[in-house]
Amino acid sequence: MIRRDFIKFIIASLASHPLAATAQRAIPVIGALSPAARPPQFETSFYVGFLEGMRELGYVEGKDYLIEWRFAGGDYARLPELAKELIALKVNVLFATSTAAILAAHKETNSVPIVMGYYEDDPAAEHGLVASLARPAGNVTGLAAMGLQIVSKHLEFIRAILPDATRLGVLVNPTLASYRSAVPIVRASAERVGMTVSDWEAHTPEEIESAFIAMGQANLGAILLISDAFSFVHRRRIVELSLAKRLPLVVVGPREYALAGALMSYGASVYDLFRRAATYVDKIMKGAKPGDLPIEQPTKFDLVVNLKTAKALGVQIPDKMLAVADEVIE
Repeated sequence: MIRRDFIKFIIASLASHPLAATAQRAIPVIGALSPAARPPQFETSFYVGFLEGMRELGYVEGKDYLIEWRFAGGDYARLPELAKELIALKVNVLFATSTAAILAAHKETNSVPIVMGYYEDDPAAEHGLVASLARPAGNVTGLAAMGLQIVSKHLEFIRAILPDATRLGVLVNPTLASYRSAVPIVRASAERVGMTVSDWEAHTPEEIESAFIAMGQANLGAILLISDAFSFVHRRRIVELSLAKRLPLVVVGPREYALAGALMSYGASVYDLFRRAATYVDKIMKGAKPGDLPIEQPTKFDLVVNLKTAKALGVQIPDKMLAVADEVIE
């Protein structure tokens, strides 16, 4: 009778405290922070690259891990609050999708591991984010897109497409982490191909509108957009304005800009970077320290050309460029 009463007591205790029964097998929680808006078709967006990477490593969402997504909708001011919210959930690791989210997360914690999905430039060169690419040393690791390191390629593309262009307009978000270094790098690259540069800033929808009014009056040959989460949210409006002003738009950024109607985009594959970010999360959840995991750079860059836009603008795309493009939109 004593043994039977004891078993009843244990069963009753577990029933009244269900967390006690699952505490030993609680699954890890990943917090995912993005400065952009949640895509309406999330299942076909580049965010799925991270989930695919987890699947490739043998993880089943809901069984082997949980993920909490937070999107700032292009409003960078919301990122600190969203980062705090995820940290308060005691997530095992933070997957910060791009530069603004990475910096916001890093400001809020130096203990929760942070995996970078897409740091636009070099995280070792600014903000004291990491000690070096080879040995980050802190709580941040992951992938760096090194976008400004390839901007000379964009100028070569512009020169090949528009051999008579002499003036280039650069559109950039002044709150972008690498803003101060971006414009001088573009200007130096433009000078090498015989072009002068004027830059315009935009970090609100109203500033996008006013920037295009000014650029439309500046006798530009083309516009180079240095992308970030804000411009990504407003990419369709940016494309509409560039077409209305008949200004060829070339983007330092992912393929989604060309899909939205930009003449051309060239940048690291965000899907591929996010897929690779899963390997960092896997290692960290298995006990690795983020500071010991070297930061990796892109291995896949997408050159996407929109022939429909080219025809609308009367721009002839060289056959050689079409032959090497990863994707041609017709």
